[in-house]
Amino acid sequence: MTLHMALRNLLTKRVLLFLILGLTVFSLYLYFYVGTVNVAEELGRANLAYYVAAFVAFLAAIFFSCLAWSGLLRNLSIKVGIKRVILYMWVGLFFDATVPEPGWSGDLSKAYMLAKSSKQDPGKIVATVVGQKIIIMIITVVDLALGIGLLATTYNLPIASTAVLGFLALILFITIFALFVVVYLSAKPKATKRMLNWLIQAASFLRRNRWDPTEFRSNTEKTLERFHEGMGTLAAEKGALIRPVAFSFASWGFDVGVVMLVFASLGYPIPVDKVLIVYAVTGTLQSIGVSFVGFTELIMSTAYSLLSIPIPLSFSVTLLTRVVTLWFKLLVSYVAFQYAGIKMLLSKDTPKDHEKEPGMGNHPLQEQAISTRRDLCGSSLRD
Repeated sequence: MTLHMALRNLLTKRVLLFLILGLTVFSLYLYFYVGTVNVAEELGRANLAYYVAAFVAFLAAIFFSCLAWSGLLRNLSIKVGIKRVILYMWVGLFFDATVPEPGWSGDLSKAYMLAKSSKQDPGKIVATVVGQKIIIMIITVVDLALGIGLLATTYNLPIASTAVLGFLALILFITIFALFVVVYLSAKPKATKRMLNWLIQAASFLRRNRWDPTEFRSNTEKTLERFHEGMGTLAAEKGALIRPVAFSFASWGFDVGVVMLVFASLGYPIPVDKVLIVYAVTGTLQSIGVSFVGFTELIMSTAYSLLSIPIPLSFSVTLLTRVVTLWFKLLVSYVAFQYAGIKMLLSKDTPKDHEKEPGMGNHPLQEQAISTRRDLCGSSLRD
């Protein structure tokens, strides 16, 4: 089975379950609590020009995120064209939008597929992905802290809403803790080696010692060694991080701009502080992987309502925003995922003369690619 087919099978049932449950809960909440007529009236007033600009702002946010990743790749002397970076960035976004897990599926998927297609060092590529993740998490922490500060000092919330501040403070703590763990593991090779040993011991126990982890351990330790070298290089060359950090802030700015343009499209004065608060909450939930269809919509619309925005308008803004940031993203990223899968299949059709035999010193990713190509070529000859 090819990587593309395996990933597609992995996504199908579980993703459909989460989509159906999330949309059902949100639809029931909309129907019984808000009223579809009120929301339809708000949506009918949308200004198309502003709403189209929201799509443009979203694409700009993705593009600047690609520039940030490309800059980190260049800092580690990984020569990959911007078109390939954009392609696998969108592939990663597809996994982010469809796989319910703690916020790493998209990052690891785009790193793996880029390493597989470009034959570049996977350890260093993972280092760039983790480096970008750290930058994004820092921006998220600052944004969330700013949002909590505005919420606590600017708005007179009801006493019951102090629970909301407690919830946000908990999210902030979890985000800071997650950031600390990522930075610690990235800077401490011994810590990652201990984690690898624990994972191998757990896998050996589950498979009742029917698995010899020697080769896996050796290959993984080499990849981790290159990963830590890459992280060390990124941390040492602080001047080279200026452009990736600047591009990341630009991406964040355009992402916030999407929500502001949605408010403008509905003819409502843009509440910059309220947008920052809600974006901080939803962005944080997304960064830690708590961003399911239906759940995010409920959080957004409820947060706007608590900030004195009319309930029908809150739902209208939420729906229009999620069309851009979820459904449009899902459509484009799915096309990118299929295109990347086709490219990988076509690249396996004919073995290269210069490739070595499996087991003769190739990297595991290269050996897997060679083996798959030969299987495909053998089956085509039999046909």
